[in-house]
Amino acid sequence: MYALVDGNNFYVSCERVFRPSLNGRPVIVLSNNDGCAIARSSEAKALGIAMGAPWFKIKHLAHSEGLVALSANFALYGDLSDRMMSVAAGLGHQQEIYSIDESFVDLSGIRGDLTERSRKVRARILQWVGIPCGIGIGPTKTLAKLANYIAKTAERKPGSYPACHAMPCQDMAN
Repeated sequence: MYALVDGNNFYVSCERVFRPSLNGRPVIVLSNNDGCAIARSSEAKALGIAMGAPWFKIKHLAHSEGLVALSANFALYGDLSDRMMSVAAGLGHQQEIYSIDESFVDLSGIRGDLTERSRKVRARILQWVGIPCGIGIGPTKTLAKLANYIAKTAERKPGSYPACHAMPCQDMAN
């Protein structure tokens, strides 16, 4: 069994750790030289801002919709990624860091309720690091990634998946 731990809207979540006033607001992080959106909050996605959208085409939303655009701070994101991965490693035996905001954790031989164990690790990551994340569990890395996708989309499409296959992100906030 594998778990995929994935930080939600990672760059934006990192910015919100140190600027909680950004919570609930549409936020994007811009690429080098502030050319394109490389990360979007859920609120920014709801405005229809696409990944890679050029800033010059969406900057009018700063005035009309309160969109906040931030320059990327890769040193900050790397530091928070290291912290998140350190906590996520406690989920199982071995960890394979897949990207700055994703890692696979080997759960083979781990006893007990893996869903409950995952919920505790998610809560710990949120409390200790400040990054909301999703965890998908599956017998292969591919299926763990699919389970993570289901968990992420479960809040937006309630009832469209078997409840046993997803652990919505909001579970940890309550």
